[in-house]
Amino acid sequence: MLTLLIFLLVLSVLVFVHEFGHFITAKRAGLRVDEFGFGFPPRVVGIQRVNGRRKIVWGNPKDFKAREGGTVYSINALPFGGFVRIKGESGEEIESGDSFAGLPAYRRVWIIAAGVLMNALLAVVLISGGFALGFPQVIEDDISAHARIQDRHVEVMGVLPGGPAERAGIAPGARIISLNGQPLEKAEAVKNVAAEFLSQPIRVEFQAQGQLRQAEVTPIILEKTKAPGIGVMIADVGTVRYPLWLAVPKAVEITAVLSKTIVVAFAELIRDAVLGRPVGADLTGPVGIAVLTGQAARQGLVNLLQFMAILSINLAILNVLPFPALDGGRILFILIEKLRGRPVARRVEGWVHAAGFVLLILLVAAVSVRDVGRYGGRIVEVVKNALR
Repeated sequence: MLTLLIFLLVLSVLVFVHEFGHFITAKRAGLRVDEFGFGFPPRVVGIQRVNGRRKIVWGNPKDFKAREGGTVYSINALPFGGFVRIKGESGEEIESGDSFAGLPAYRRVWIIAAGVLMNALLAVVLISGGFALGFPQVIEDDISAHARIQDRHVEVMGVLPGGPAERAGIAPGARIISLNGQPLEKAEAVKNVAAEFLSQPIRVEFQAQGQLRQAEVTPIILEKTKAPGIGVMIADVGTVRYPLWLAVPKAVEITAVLSKTIVVAFAELIRDAVLGRPVGADLTGPVGIAVLTGQAARQGLVNLLQFMAILSINLAILNVLPFPALDGGRILFILIEKLRGRPVARRVEGWVHAAGFVLLILLVAAVSVRDVGRYGGRIVEVVKNALR
């Protein structure tokens, strides 16, 4: 049950922030915003200012309409994010000064793109919070002197298949504690010990899955590097905390790197789809995201913040794609309008967006079915825990 609640909270925050971007830019543009809702209808309760007085109404009575007063701020029954209803967003009342349809093209693009920008900003905020609380990361020589490092240790990042370390049961994620009884403080020391005890057994003490273990490993000359080693890729790792004035620029840098990585992944996915290659190996839908959210939450707040930031960047990039029903698709129609000198017929645009929405739902359904196959055991476990 806790996993489900955390997933709904995470999803709601991501979508709510996205919709808030549309809402605040529309308000600042002087448009009439009929409703700003948390969750999706049916409406549970709404608050609206009418003739200078606040009006609270439960449910969704027919006489409770935005035209009678200001914006309706509503809480709705389905907690999956939020929505904004803006006057003229479907092209009506173009002559009205407070209608979206009457705005110049660049201002309409700005309002549509604001949701994407808010998701990017949310990612920066979340990663900044993670850096301020302390992110586990590889400790490099150029790390800022203002950073505070805790829980510094030598961690195995990868192992050589069939190498001495793998044969001894050392796997990625293990912490190397000591070599021949000597505490290990830096990763560089492993290379030195391997060179000193080439072809001689070394007693390795390491921690894996919360348990202390020991193994004997014999260094060899590694074929790839032509140097002594035990077949591990290691690094100095620790929990690094930055002061806020450093955390924010670091977060901007990481957000840019993650965005580039995700854009490349989307481009490769689209390329493979066009060329008829198998796609979707790493594509995850709501079911898979719910399971992964639970895993991140169990690893602590910092991991959950990091996972939310990645989801927020994904949502931003997905929405900016020029696909019908997405923000990028709506921006595309505005660009077509500028090129043609007149807008596409409202009915045609509506059909295109509706078709795009159906395709997205079918894609989500197909990926979700595959996710059930991939995560079925963990889903059953979550359901059992929720029923206890």
